Amino acid sequence: MPAFKWSELKQERIDPGYSSAKGVLIRGVKIAGGRFTYPAGTEVKPHATAHEQIQSFLRGKAKFCVGGEERVVGPGEAVLIRANTSYSAQILEELEVVGFHDLRPVKGGGQPGRAFFKWEELTSDFITPKYSSGRGPVVTGESIEVAFMFYPGGTEAKEHSHPNEQIQIGLKGKVKYSIGGEKIVSGEEGGVLMPVDIRHSVTVLEDYTVINCKDIVQGFSVYDAAWKK
Repeated sequence: MPAFKWSELKQERIDPGYSSAKGVLIRGVKIAGGRFTYPAGTEVKPHATAHEQIQSFLRGKAKFCVGGEERVVGPGEAVLIRANTSYSAQILEELEVVGFHDLRPVKGGGQPGRAFFKWEELTSDFITPKYSSGRGPVVTGESIEVAFMFYPGGTEAKEHSHPNEQIQIGLKGKVKYSIGGEKIVSGEEGGVLMPVDIRHSVTVLEDYTVINCKDIVQGFSVYDAAWKK
């Protein structure tokens, strides 16, 4: 089933050996996402992984160090941790996070680039104007992209498919999905995981705020909903 509810899933350690974060993860074939909490006064020990990740902060405060760049982060901000880039953190206040990572390991050294973002300072645009009313800012890495999206109540995303795997985690409001012919009502209690190339549509029952992740497919434009020529 593509839909999930946090209350029906088992809590787990998110990064055992490096942090005390605990929460719930959804794993697809190419990407994973979840909602988890770092306890105040704990740390994320310095380490690097072969998987790119993007974390969006909902509540609390922490000091993150990513590739040598240090920043205090909190609600409304996001961090992009590229594959094979060392990072660490000091958790100043209990930190609630929606995070995503690529499940495919990447070889080679960490790629340089911006690590810290504030959603309100990024350009907000329609994510895919060809078929969707959802719009918002996007943080784009090498292998995944994450958008902080808003769908107005009474609008829709027309039926479509794409070669990207997709996870949507609801924060506020309610929508009705049709995914491969299955009807699903979802909101802040969970979200959906949409496999590659599955036909799906969205009917927005209430103003809906959602954090959305897709893996990046080389040659395919999410904005244009088409392969690049």
